[in-house]
Amino acid sequence: MDELRQAIKDAVDAGITNYKGLSAAIKKNHAYVQQFVERGTPRELKERDERLIRDIISRGPGPQTAPSSGRQTAFKPIITPGSELVGARDFPIFAAAQGGEGHVIITFDPVEMVKRPAILEGVRDAYGVLLTGSSMEPAYWPGDMALVHPHLPPARDSDVVLFHVPPHNEAEAIIKRLTSFNDSEWRLKQYNPAMEFTESRVEWSICHRVVGKYNAR
Repeated sequence: MDELRQAIKDAVDAGITNYKGLSAAIKKNHAYVQQFVERGTPRELKERDERLIRDIISRGPGPQTAPSSGRQTAFKPIITPGSELVGARDFPIFAAAQGGEGHVIITFDPVEMVKRPAILEGVRDAYGVLLTGSSMEPAYWPGDMALVHPHLPPARDSDVVLFHVPPHNEAEAIIKRLTSFNDSEWRLKQYNPAMEFTESRVEWSICHRVVGKYNAR
């Protein structure tokens, strides 16, 4: 037993395990193993407990035996491969040209296909828009990319893309903050210059939600 006591003491001093963890592993009170090592109580461990403790010491740190508090151990990060953060390169990016009265003309002929962001993984017809103009600064700067979910319902205090007609080859659009709406109107906000205004839901019948953005590259 003296050899086992010394082996336990050496493992604890090295930060491989701790007394509390070893006691828990053999289903004893938290001070049981420490008393065994430092006070000789009990004089001997059961064969099953001795075997388990020797096995834990030989294997090093494990789920049963967290390192002693106060001792620093090497940080072992779990690295998520980049391939799991984004999907396939099948996400279309469309260009927006400045139109009149703060409107943009979005041409639905992709200027680029990029890795699909995780937030839009599996979303049919999702797309990105390269923004132009300054009416939404500082939320969006020219060259930022809005990430658009075309199937989410309108939601207050969200950014949206409104269309006159369903997007096809190209369409006139408004990219603004949706503050509220009713059966007949959208209430919208822009930041530069700061203003709020309403638009008819009959004229702007298509509403797509912006769910994120990429900063200008």
